[in-house]
Amino acid sequence: MLNEYHENLLHLPTHNGVIKSDIDGWLQPIEAHYLYECAYHSNNILELGCYHGLSTTIMTQALKDAGNKGTMTTLDVFEENINKTKANVQRQTPDVKIKYEVADAINFVLSNNNKYDLIFVDANHTYDWMKILTQKLSTVAEGKIVFHDFFHKNTGVQKAVEEVLGSTKNKIGSIGVYE
Repeated sequence: MLNEYHENLLHLPTHNGVIKSDIDGWLQPIEAHYLYECAYHSNNILELGCYHGLSTTIMTQALKDAGNKGTMTTLDVFEENINKTKANVQRQTPDVKIKYEVADAINFVLSNNNKYDLIFVDANHTYDWMKILTQKLSTVAEGKIVFHDFFHKNTGVQKAVEEVLGSTKNKIGSIGVYE
């Protein structure tokens, strides 16, 4: 374990298997634990789809605990989600360097020249959209790509990603990991 916060993520209260928190979201404790560890060791994080910031605040806490050596960009297509995420991050980790974008993930990736050593994808879960995004991620990826809801049967995530990147060898809760 990296620290007490990292350990405690495994023991957060849950409801229907996901973390019960004052920040809305759908993460299992094991997924939160893994995201924290990944973010702790990352320098430039891209989060595609933030909802209200549960995963965002876990990753910004990791950046803070690692000495604020990294930066993070989070985006969502809905401005309301970005505003709620900003408020939650400001409340929990106000001193972390984070950039917020209201944008479609595909368009953002296509127009971006930055490289990211951690990309967390939890956006549009449809097959066609996810396949296009996955094909474009190689232009900005320099490390792990972590796909949330990868193993959920009612999404197109796994089929789309595997057609582009092959099978994942790493499963963390509902997350598929590519390195």
